[in-house]
Amino acid sequence: MTKILAVLVLTVSLLFVINCGSKKIPKDLTDEQLYDAAVKELTADKGGFPWIFRGRDYDMIFAYLKEIQLRHTYSPYAALAELRTGDAYFEKEEYEQAAIEYEEFLKRHPGHAEAPYATYSLALSYYNEISSPDRDPLNTRLALQWFDTFIEKYPDSPLVPDASARALRCRDRLARREIYIGNFYSRRDNYKAAADRYKIVVEDYNDTQRYQEALFLLGKAYAKSDQYDLARQTLNRLVQEFPNEKYSGKATSLLNDIQGKTAPPPQEEKKEEPAAPQQG
Repeated sequence: MTKILAVLVLTVSLLFVINCGSKKIPKDLTDEQLYDAAVKELTADKGGFPWIFRGRDYDMIFAYLKEIQLRHTYSPYAALAELRTGDAYFEKEEYEQAAIEYEEFLKRHPGHAEAPYATYSLALSYYNEISSPDRDPLNTRLALQWFDTFIEKYPDSPLVPDASARALRCRDRLARREIYIGNFYSRRDNYKAAADRYKIVVEDYNDTQRYQEALFLLGKAYAKSDQYDLARQTLNRLVQEFPNEKYSGKATSLLNDIQGKTAPPPQEEKKEEPAAPQQG
């Protein structure tokens, strides 16, 4: 056991020395050679367990790509080095920094041949940072924004079907968030605030799977707040558009419950007594 441990320590030590040495950049390499070396390392197999025996040398990748930008500023490889820097952060799963790099590339080189790739990768970086519906939806909105930009600017790209599917998932996630907040208000009997959230889904996200649910919840919120005409209008819309779906049965049941009900007359506001004149 002691011998095995000693071998492992020696191996790790050697790898550390080799990796440290790999960060030294040969001065005689051209811009193309630096770029090719960085890309070769970036696309190399990460290796299996234990990962330490063959991990990508990201320090080397970043160093080589930076060297190109410093020493070969006007080379075509300088722009590509910027883009590959984004790829390196993406592969490291540092998506926030990857998004920064891709967006900077697009600002500097909007007409570059790799602009479609950078746009899609930027959207994908934000997409990979999407969190649950109860969290800040900023990354979801940014992912949707950039997927929509990609689809609009590059409609002939073979990646458009994938971008469209991911954009729809983003819209569905945003719809889920509105329903989540609406349900929060509904549980606290604040049906007006709940209805406002459900309406956002009905009006803005009616291409998502949440549309039927939002229609039913909106009709229910109207019924709970005694707005029976709006409730019937909303629930009938659900039954007509989705006659054989899950929420259609629930809508029909609720319509039966509120049949013939009308909103109570508005209560008269209590008049305030005039203030007594002040003593002069």
